[in-house]
Amino acid sequence: MDINEKALQLFEENKYAEALGLLEQAVIEERTVQSLNNLAWMYVYEEEDVHRAKPLLEEVMTLQPRSYFPYNMLGEIALKEKDWEGARKILNHSITIQPSPAAIHNLAVADFHTGRFSQAAEGFHSIAEDSDCISWYEVIARIQNEETAVAKLIVDRWNCESEHYLGAIEAADAYVEIGCLQEAREMFEKEWEDYFVSPYVISRYAYVLFHLQELQACRQVIDQAIASKHSEIKEERLEDCDENWSETDKAERIEELEAELGGLQRLFAKLQAGFRPALEFELHHEGGCYLFGCKQHGHPEYAG
Repeated sequence: MDINEKALQLFEENKYAEALGLLEQAVIEERTVQSLNNLAWMYVYEEEDVHRAKPLLEEVMTLQPRSYFPYNMLGEIALKEKDWEGARKILNHSITIQPSPAAIHNLAVADFHTGRFSQAAEGFHSIAEDSDCISWYEVIARIQNEETAVAKLIVDRWNCESEHYLGAIEAADAYVEIGCLQEAREMFEKEWEDYFVSPYVISRYAYVLFHLQELQACRQVIDQAIASKHSEIKEERLEDCDENWSETDKAERIEELEAELGGLQRLFAKLQAGFRPALEFELHHEGGCYLFGCKQHGHPEYAG
């Protein structure tokens, strides 16, 4: 059993420290595509330390690897660093080696952030499942590309029976952007009692009700949110502190909750003054197992 195989066996047995030590030893013994890549993977996904991983992957690039593994990781690091153009270059190369779903997804994220909304939408579309998060990313990209008819067609088919179903609130958010307020209201109402409603979601729903001239319902939604926020603040004040939750943590949380309360208390007046809450969303990047020799995922050892 070679050092890489032994390290991955220890990792599967949850003996992380021993596994990491062996992978670091493998790099000391020989700096190959496999040894550098696998140690970088541990730094990226287990240590969450891209600063140690990046130089290793850049060294792998000088060896001109024939696997997409290191390119996917380096592209993901570029996304974390908001180096969108750098990510596009790396991920495009990865896809020429093998078009993995993670690379396609992450390239679409980079395309979106560089204003290539059509390319982003097509990328997301190619790997999306029925009514899932990636499908919602496609909807947002279509809206940004002014393809509102296509975006609406997707959310009109939003399928709550899908095993990948993201949820109705996100579909409601998309309908708000398209300007389909009645459809947005119906989607908000589907999950309103079962969903943790953030001040952002409350503001979007209140906006819909206000512009549908449902002023009483709008006030009711806001008033309920205000009452709930008062209760949340009261509970937080009574919360005991310990080694994991200091007085400073508690004070900061109360300050945050009070700021949210103030925003809710001002919301109806702002809507009367023409306020339209902006769409808030975040495109998440995808990772994966890029370990050469990982038996769990059926990855062979690197063959250059």
